[in-house]
Amino acid sequence: MTIKAIPIGEFDFTPYGTYYNLKEDAERVSHTKTDAYEDHMTKAPLIDTPGHLGYTIGGAAPCEVRSMEKHAHTEEAIFCMAEPVILCVALARGGEPPRAEDVRAVLLSPGEAAVMAREVWHDACRGLGKPAGYYYLAKAGERPADWLPVSGGPVALEY
Repeated sequence: MTIKAIPIGEFDFTPYGTYYNLKEDAERVSHTKTDAYEDHMTKAPLIDTPGHLGYTIGGAAPCEVRSMEKHAHTEEAIFCMAEPVILCVALARGGEPPRAEDVRAVLLSPGEAAVMAREVWHDACRGLGKPAGYYYLAKAGERPADWLPVSGGPVALEY
């Protein structure tokens, strides 16, 4: 199975969590512009618990998505640095591992954030043709997350 990443703004992210376009969202984001800077900040906290800031360097796409993780204890916000990244997600089906036919890929660009709801399967984000760094915000768990193989996978990821 092969999937292609689409820009997150063209995808209904609602079943997976909340999407923010920090530069354009006037309802949920406050905007300040001066001669010295331009600022865009969510009006509400990004996740619903105190969070820990993380930094990951994800591998390059195209690639294969072989395993995914999910969290019951926290939402997780993903935002790229200077380069776009691809986020793969899949809805959970109870206690089952992620299924290949459920995997979707969205492209996040600078100024965009995806906040995954609890229990949403996800892979590490991938850079476009090269490794790319991104930040995440989540409450740290008592133990590392479990990564499970994608059932019916792997899923080939293109952009």
